[in-house]
Amino acid sequence: MAGTDAEVIEFTVPPDARITRGTLRSMDFPKDAIVGGGTREGVPFIATGDTIIKAGDKVVVFTLPTAYDRLTKLFT
Repeated sequence: MAGTDAEVIEFTVPPDARITRGTLRSMDFPKDAIVGGGTREGVPFIATGDTIIKAGDKVVVFTLPTAYDRLTKLFT
């Protein structure tokens, strides 16, 4: 994203990732990041607060650098 500090990160979610333990709304998700969507078994989805991320999902996150460490802890 030219001209900004924002980044787009794709995570492939492992089975034991914290992010799989509830809805996105229930996670202590960084305020300066948002899950845009992803794919599950090749089928695309748009994320909402009610989305439950599952192991094996590929998820796209839009974020500022300040949230990177917290995102890594949630998604790995």
